[in-house]
Amino acid sequence: MAIWITKERATPGPVFGSTDRFEGLGIFIDTYKNARPGVVFPYVMAMLGNNSITYDKGHDGKENELAGCSARGLRAASVPTKMRLTYFQEQSLNVELQYQVADEWTDCFETGPLKLPSLAYLGFSAETGELHDNHDILAVETWNMHVRDNTDGLKADNDRGRNKAKAGKAVKAANYVADPESRGWGWFFIKIVLFLVVVVGGYVGFTVYRSSKRSSRF
Repeated sequence: MAIWITKERATPGPVFGSTDRFEGLGIFIDTYKNARPGVVFPYVMAMLGNNSITYDKGHDGKENELAGCSARGLRAASVPTKMRLTYFQEQSLNVELQYQVADEWTDCFETGPLKLPSLAYLGFSAETGELHDNHDILAVETWNMHVRDNTDGLKADNDRGRNKAKAGKAVKAANYVADPESRGWGWFFIKIVLFLVVVVGGYVGFTVYRSSKRSSRF
């Protein structure tokens, strides 16, 4: 099956069920080996199309591969299989898979600088031959990640949470900016506490002074 991020809408064709000579990105999950020696299948690869490149179907996309990885065990996995794509505009594309252990991500590949169409369609397609697989897409989720660069010296912390030893990843974008209103309220309460301390201290001092005056009369 294939995942598409392309400039054009999907139309039926010979590349995993979609059109050839596309413009944009194709992520191919190839579960059957045809003619590509030295590669373990299933195989996940990316191809960047420019509206003129033809997919090398005779060699399972060997000539078109931007990046890829073998994913032995992807078929008939014991946990729901998942893929996570993280794209930093014109910087990189990172692909992770989850198919060995639940909630543990395995690095597949990461590209260098990569530019995708500014306006693109997200699509899915599949194709089969004499041997077939069944692909069910249960859910698709997308997010926009925004990283702020503040001029007051506070920098956005874009912690991608990479831990390759545990094969687990998380993408985070965290920003902390002190709230001026919260500082104002905090200072207000501090002044109230100081005022109460002064009042209580004055009352105690006055009580001691009055007691000493009464004692001096006798």
